[in-house]
Amino acid sequence: MRRSTRIFLIIIIWTLTSFAQQQGTERFARVINRLVEAMNKQDYAGIVREYDAGMSAAFPLNNTTLLFKNYESQYGNVTRVDSPQVKTMDQAVCVIYFERGAQDLILYINDQEKIKGFIFTTHAIPETQPIQEPKPAPTPATAQTPNPIPPLEPKPAPTQTSAKKTNPTPAVELKPIPVPTIRTPSLTASTATTIPIVKQPVAPVIPDKQQTELYPPFKGNWTVLAGGEFREGALQSNLLQQQYAYEFSAKDTVGSRYRNDGKANEDYFGYGKEVLAPANGTIVEAIDGIRENSPGFRNPYAPIGNAIIIQHSSREYSVLAFLKQGSIRVRVGDKVTRGQVLAQCGGSGSATEPVIHYHLQDSPYLQTAKGIKFYFERAMVTKEGKKELKLIHLPGIGETINLE
Repeated sequence: MRRSTRIFLIIIIWTLTSFAQQQGTERFARVINRLVEAMNKQDYAGIVREYDAGMSAAFPLNNTTLLFKNYESQYGNVTRVDSPQVKTMDQAVCVIYFERGAQDLILYINDQEKIKGFIFTTHAIPETQPIQEPKPAPTPATAQTPNPIPPLEPKPAPTQTSAKKTNPTPAVELKPIPVPTIRTPSLTASTATTIPIVKQPVAPVIPDKQQTELYPPFKGNWTVLAGGEFREGALQSNLLQQQYAYEFSAKDTVGSRYRNDGKANEDYFGYGKEVLAPANGTIVEAIDGIRENSPGFRNPYAPIGNAIIIQHSSREYSVLAFLKQGSIRVRVGDKVTRGQVLAQCGGSGSATEPVIHYHLQDSPYLQTAKGIKFYFERAMVTKEGKKELKLIHLPGIGETINLE
C-alpha cells in the first residue's frame, strides 16, 4: 500500500512539474513570437508595446529603433527560433536564427508577459557550420505520454497554402516566416526533468552601449589600476581617445601585483600573460619592436608601445597596447575571433609597469580618434570583498575582473 502511494505521489509530482514547465515554455514562446513578428515587420513601436513600464522608460522608441535597425542591417530577417529554455520564472534563453547568422536571446518577462529586459549575444555555433533542425528527443517505446497542452499555432495567412507536416514534434509558426519555428516538446518521460532554478543577474538596458559585444581581454584575475568613465587628465590634455581607456594589472591570491622588489618586469604577475581578442574583428594595425621600459619609467617617444588595433565595425575599434616586445602573433588583415590569443602583456610605451591597456575608439587613427565608453557583456567582478556576476558592466577603478 505504501509503495503504491509513493508511486502515485511521484506520478502526481512529475505531472505537475511537467505541466509547469510546459506553461513556462509557452509563456516565453508567446512573447518571442510577438517580438520576432514585430522585428520582421520592422514594427519598432510594436516591439516597445511588448515592454513593461520600466523597460519603456529606460529604452524608449528611438533607442529600440536604432538597436533593431542595426540587427536588421547586420543579420537580416529572422528565419526560425529554437524552443526557449526556461531558467527561472522570469528568464529564458533561446537561439534566434537570422538570414546571416544566429544570436542567443536572453529574455526577462514579468507575470503579464511583458518584456522587462533582454540581451542578444553571439551564438556559440560558428556561422560557417550548417544550421540543422533540432531533433526531437527519443521517446522510449514503453513510456506513457500524458495529454500534451495544445501548442501555439497561429492561423496561416490566407495567401499561404498549408503543407503536410512530416515532423512529429508540434510547432509554433511565426506569421512572417514560412517555416516552422518554435518547437514545444511533448510531455514524455524523456523530457520530464525538473528545470533547475538558476539565479542570474538581470541585464540593465544601457542606451549608450556600444554595438560590439566586448569581453575582458584576459584570463584570470586582473584589477583596474586606472581608467573609468572620466579619466583624469584626458580632457585637459585633449587626449580624446584616452577618455575611456583602462589599465588592467594581474594580481596574486593575496592582492600583490609583483614579487620580490618589483624592480624588474619579470617580477610582475601579469608580465608575459596572454592578451585575448575582446571580440571578433579584423586586425588593422599591429605595432611591434618597441623596447620595453624598466618599472617606473615611460617611453615618451612611442607612448602607445607595442599595440594592436582591431576593427569590429565601421565606427568601433579596439586598441590593446603596452604589449610585450616580440609577442604579437597577428598581422594586418588577419581575421580574429573573441578569446583568440593575440600577444602577451608587457611594459612598453607609457606603461610604468606591465599592464594591459585597453580602450574602444571610433576610428583606426590614434591621432584623431575619439574614445567610446564601453561595457563588458559579462564579467565576474570583485569589489570590497564581494564577488558578483555582472552583465553589461562598465569597469571601475579598484575592481578585480575575471572572465567567467
